[in-house]
Amino acid sequence: MKARALRTGEGRSYSWYKYLFTVKVGGAETERGVAFMEFFTRKGDEPSVHVHEDEDEIFYLLDGVLTVTCGDDSFELAPNGFVFLPRNVPHGFTIHNDGLVHMLVLTVSADSAENFGERIEKEGEPLTAEHVLGRIERLRESKSS
Repeated sequence: MKARALRTGEGRSYSWYKYLFTVKVGGAETERGVAFMEFFTRKGDEPSVHVHEDEDEIFYLLDGVLTVTCGDDSFELAPNGFVFLPRNVPHGFTIHNDGLVHMLVLTVSADSAENFGERIEKEGEPLTAEHVLGRIERLRESKSS
């Protein structure tokens, strides 16, 4: 494994469903079922409640205001908020602010299962850094529909 340093928009970026993900490191680099991603979205584009059967997920919120649900628990997150979501527990979030939601997402897979970052890299549409930076600006300026 080789050390790396990346800025916003750098890494392997993908449009995946309505979301913008930049994989900073994934299974190819870590060989340990770990993926670290930068994630951008906006109000109205929240994922439905879902389950990651083989991996834990961690959110660190940089911009935005969310309510995160995990099983029967509910957490309010503001900038610099952190939440750990264990595998096999249904979870989702609701966005309360207009404009950009920006978070760091870390997933850790059990038993070297394919991780979420690898799934995004297989299924997502690759984007250039220029496209990513432009889309981030549009999200920053957006209002919910």
